[in-house]
Amino acid sequence: MLTTITRRIRGLAVIGAALACLNPAWAADYPERPVTAMVPFPAGGSTDLMARAIAQELTDSLNTNVVVDNRSGGAGTVGLAALARARADGYTIGVAPAATLVNQPHMRRTPYELDSFDYICQFFESPLALAVKPDSPFTDLQQLVSYAKSHPGELTYGSPGPGSLPNLSMEQFLEKAGVEITHVPFAGDGPGVTALMGGHVDLYMAMSNVAADRELNSVAVFNDEPLDSLPGVRTAADQGYDLTASWWGGLIVPKGTSDEVRAVLEQGCKEAAGSERLGKVFERLGTRPVYLNPADFRAKVESISETNGRLIEKVLKNRS
Repeated sequence: MLTTITRRIRGLAVIGAALACLNPAWAADYPERPVTAMVPFPAGGSTDLMARAIAQELTDSLNTNVVVDNRSGGAGTVGLAALARARADGYTIGVAPAATLVNQPHMRRTPYELDSFDYICQFFESPLALAVKPDSPFTDLQQLVSYAKSHPGELTYGSPGPGSLPNLSMEQFLEKAGVEITHVPFAGDGPGVTALMGGHVDLYMAMSNVAADRELNSVAVFNDEPLDSLPGVRTAADQGYDLTASWWGGLIVPKGTSDEVRAVLEQGCKEAAGSERLGKVFERLGTRPVYLNPADFRAKVESISETNGRLIEKVLKNRS
């Protein structure tokens, strides 16, 4: 009896070892069919356009079609929830803008968390700029902060809404500067910029491409170096405030995707971020390719999630 059981155990062990040896071979054939890139926002928006641009690059590097699937709703949470439930086989990947990862789980109950995904790469980034109304007396941050300190709560700034990346970035700047400026939320950059141009708010935190396209006067860009698109605008760090802020995002996959498949996707993403074609497309979209490897991408997500969680709690408390 014991001999029979032992033989069966040894047989199962041999089968398990054989299957383990086959897994790398299966992964080596990846991908054998089209890959779906899930986008948690509607077709035609900024995230969708960037997803379609990198999907074209990945189609070439993976030698298979990468098809965009828009799953919008819940400020991006519907799409990410669907991604988290997908099979972890590399045939469903996600294009995730930062807010869906680092903001939404702090603002509502989401059916996913940071650990629901494996992180492939960051591949885009658009720095933020602080714009001022046309007749503003402020030409730099020092003037702005000096006035705000002597007139607390008098100045106003706009953003695309409470808990948005521009809103939280501005709140982080106000903490560093030690000043109070009243937040006026808008339903997007369109009405917000219109209000700024009409003088209805004093400041507006916008993506740098919006500031450049609308030729807004800006007092700072929250980037590690000046931008060619905003000539003469100094960085916040150069003006004494060590802070960067941007709209950014990258590729993620369901948790448990094999190392071999993730390595293939990572290499494809790295090649895409360095592609001249992608760079030209992103330039037209007002953003830029910025590559971070899986470890650095995940570390960035975790760090900013922690910071934004604290800021969101503060913003929501002030609204109540």
